[in-house]
Amino acid sequence: MKLYFCLVSFLFATGLLSAKEKFAPPDFSKPQTFLSLADSFADEKDYYRAITEYKKVIHFFPTYEKLDWVHFQIGRMYYEGGRFTQAKFELLPLTDSKDTRLRFLAYNFIALSYFENAEYGNAQRLFRDLQRDPAGSEYTTDYSIYAGLALAGNKKFSEALREMQAAKKLWENKNTPETQKNAITKQYDNFFAQSIPLLEKASELSTKSPYWAVFFSILFPGGGHFFLREWDTGVVSLSLVGGAAFLAYDGFMRDSAVQSIIFTTFATGAYIGQIYSSYRTARKYNEELGDAEFRDLTRQFRSLNIALQFQTRF
Repeated sequence: MKLYFCLVSFLFATGLLSAKEKFAPPDFSKPQTFLSLADSFADEKDYYRAITEYKKVIHFFPTYEKLDWVHFQIGRMYYEGGRFTQAKFELLPLTDSKDTRLRFLAYNFIALSYFENAEYGNAQRLFRDLQRDPAGSEYTTDYSIYAGLALAGNKKFSEALREMQAAKKLWENKNTPETQKNAITKQYDNFFAQSIPLLEKASELSTKSPYWAVFFSILFPGGGHFFLREWDTGVVSLSLVGGAAFLAYDGFMRDSAVQSIIFTTFATGAYIGQIYSSYRTARKYNEELGDAEFRDLTRQFRSLNIALQFQTRF
């Protein structure tokens, strides 16, 4: 009986100790406590609460040896949360880090932030640099795809086509027949099958000169719109200016000052208006050139499971 009592007492004491350890309060004197909480928020996609916890580490532990990595995590959280300008601001100082891995990751997320913020020129330049970085050698295909998309975003469709074709070759050289049945491989194959024809179509598009449109509009009413292949608008412009000019001439012939003044004013206004309209239409055509193809290209890209949003724990 005594032995039984001792055994029960031992088990009870052990249970109390384990429960005490299990429910022990977190130790907020260590940065790892805040980091663990921040990582949990990040995993739950609660990026701004994660940022708050990371910033507590910077505030409470200014001498923490991995403070640069904390800044990186904050920048990555801003990126994941869609605040790309803040992400760049947080990550730019890290590009001078002596830690080559940290420097590579900082450049990676800065490039992605530029791309998502439609700063395609800067994005394309950084993606090219990342392709040449030894740390990015495993992801050369992905960086080449991003560089092609950035060129397309800047309406350099011929260059974008060459970049995408190069990315396709890199992908084909990287994969063996055994890996071609992989689901990820099929995603990339489908992406290239859809994106390259879109870029081929976009590369055949040509801009229209606003100055030629103005020249033809001055030459004869509606000529600028005919140059831009806007046949309906050209016919309407020609009809309005021509009809008003005829009625103004008729007023002069019949010595009707009111008729001649009214229709001369109307004809002059319509003539100047169609010149300006052809110029604006040509400018708008050039600005929107390839937009539909780029939207389709982006839609195809978003369905691709690209692996450049690196996860980091420390």
